[in-house]
Amino acid sequence: MISETSNSSQASLQSIPETSGRSRSDMGQADFIALMLAQMKNQDPTKPLDPNEFMGQLAQFSTVNGIQELKQSFDSLASVMVSDQSIKAAGLVGHSVMVPGNSGFLETGGAISGQALLDSSVTDLNIKIYDQQGALVRTIPMSAQAAGRVSFKWDGFMDSGDPAPPGNYKIVAEVQVNDTVQEAALEIRTQVESVSLNPYNGGILLNLDNGSTVPWESIQTIL
Repeated sequence: MISETSNSSQASLQSIPETSGRSRSDMGQADFIALMLAQMKNQDPTKPLDPNEFMGQLAQFSTVNGIQELKQSFDSLASVMVSDQSIKAAGLVGHSVMVPGNSGFLETGGAISGQALLDSSVTDLNIKIYDQQGALVRTIPMSAQAAGRVSFKWDGFMDSGDPAPPGNYKIVAEVQVNDTVQEAALEIRTQVESVSLNPYNGGILLNLDNGSTVPWESIQTIL
């Protein structure tokens, strides 16, 4: 702001009423122009105001004001988008989705299904099921497979022929490429139990039946 003004100019500035509930630091663009016009009207003839400085300050004020308005617009848009996503995500409660991971929940008399994601063809593929203690309870041989998504389903029975107790199980897709054994990525079919908001970024979170929580955007397929 211009630092040198006459006594009458200072009096004029003080006489301009403040908008109710706002300080001069929160003035609008119209208030700013009114103050500058008062300064120009009451300026000291021996020390005239620099019009270039006035225009520069006005341009700076307009830029800051424009940025604030733009931020408010983006905040409003983000709020609308989150609200829209929340409505859509809430519609998934009770439905099954495919999510990246290796954990599945087995209900009594139920099954666990998913897909192995193969980057290249493999000479052998085995789906291995482990209980919560880390014990291997079932191996599902699937022989050689081409690259792509390979679907599998565990019927809930152990290798012994007995039904496995309900609970969470770890699934591993073990592949053999030539003489090398490695693990492939998996997508597991799970059910959405509820929806919540991420307290850190406001994103949509899906709470799944296997006890895990995943971001809305990580969902690969809605079944």
